Amino acid sequence: MDEKKSLNMGEGSVFVVLFSLGAPAMVSMFFQNLYSLVDTVFVSWLGTIELAALSLSLPVFYFAMAIVKGVAVGTTALMSHARGANAPDKASAIAAAAMPLALMLLAPFCLLIFPGINHGFFGLFGVEKTVLVEADKFLFWLVWTFPAMGFAMICEGILLSYGDAKTPMKAMIAGNLLNMALDPILIFTCKMGIAGASLASFIGWALPGCIMWYVLKKRKKDRPHFWGDGNHVRAWKKIFVMGGPVALAMLVMPISAAGLNYVLAPFGPAYMGAWTLSARMEQMIILPLIGLSCSLIPFAGFNLGAGNGVRIREAVRILILVCYGILVPVSVILWICAPGVIGLFRPDSQVLSLSVHAFRLALLGYWLGPMELIVTGLAQGVKRPRYTLFINVSRLLVLRLPLAFLFASLWGGRGVYISHTVSLLVSGLVCLFILRHLLLLVDRDCTRKK
Repeated sequence: MDEKKSLNMGEGSVFVVLFSLGAPAMVSMFFQNLYSLVDTVFVSWLGTIELAALSLSLPVFYFAMAIVKGVAVGTTALMSHARGANAPDKASAIAAAAMPLALMLLAPFCLLIFPGINHGFFGLFGVEKTVLVEADKFLFWLVWTFPAMGFAMICEGILLSYGDAKTPMKAMIAGNLLNMALDPILIFTCKMGIAGASLASFIGWALPGCIMWYVLKKRKKDRPHFWGDGNHVRAWKKIFVMGGPVALAMLVMPISAAGLNYVLAPFGPAYMGAWTLSARMEQMIILPLIGLSCSLIPFAGFNLGAGNGVRIREAVRILILVCYGILVPVSVILWICAPGVIGLFRPDSQVLSLSVHAFRLALLGYWLGPMELIVTGLAQGVKRPRYTLFINVSRLLVLRLPLAFLFASLWGGRGVYISHTVSLLVSGLVCLFILRHLLLLVDRDCTRKK
């Protein structure tokens, strides 16, 4: 196997290694979010009904993303750990098994193509029929986007296990540029409306997957296989153990988002649309930081396999400082510029006012946000993903959803947005204690290896 392009994560400056992994990962996550953000911009120009339909479809997108992200994270962590322990055959087995597992898990989403099924599901939220019609149009191509997204994420995970974060970054940039070019053409010129946005996303996700697969093939490195066999069952079990809690943790997000839509729906489409715009803006800050914290997955996995806990502790310290160095100034700027930035979506006056209110409340909640990001990245890298599940369930289901119902009864639709802020702050405090516990476990595991 050609190791020329592999990064040795067990030697050299921790900061340099993290920068080599984290900087491209930040850019890659930023551009991954642009798929949804660009779609939201153009769909918002179509009108409030279409924007509400997009909001209604988001939980489905997050369900599928949770599944493929869980498989991808499990692949990255297991391959990195195997390489750190000098076991390349185990890494190859994981790479070959990942894509068939993702395809099997995504298969049930194909049913959402049928209007009778998706209308029946979304009708439970009590939204208007006009919104259901637009959601059906958006879902058709969105469903086909899921396997393309899974393929791209698994290729990215394999490349990250080799310490290559630059190739995924370049591939994601190419995919987003194509998506941005196709959106206005398909939505307006071809008059496809909201369906044009999801078709553009499908094409935009397919391109980076093809690019990364070609690079892996050219370098003669492990790459995904599309067909599974009996030999993959053992690898599936390992990926499931590692990625299952991550997938479940992410699945909590669409469940909670669907719950918020249920709480907001009686207040009208404007409240649902405003929440969508606020969430998109929030992701522009958080997803790059998630990309940075995700550099801990291959780094911690490799160094845990090598028994080097000191490098893991140093990495945590560096990433906390860098996250706050980015979060604080960006949050201040966006707080001040929120009306102008959200105004790019061309919402009506009510949606604009509600979006600015929700977004500023979210910014207040992220003062302890880096703690949660670091903990989840570290937990996945050191093969303890259940902490990620615990954090998401606690914040999104135990805290945010009940508070949304409570605050809605006290302060109406605007009160629902406060539940997000409170849950973020409480979760950040809890993560301070979890981080200390995880580092002690890392020290213990590395001592045993020696």
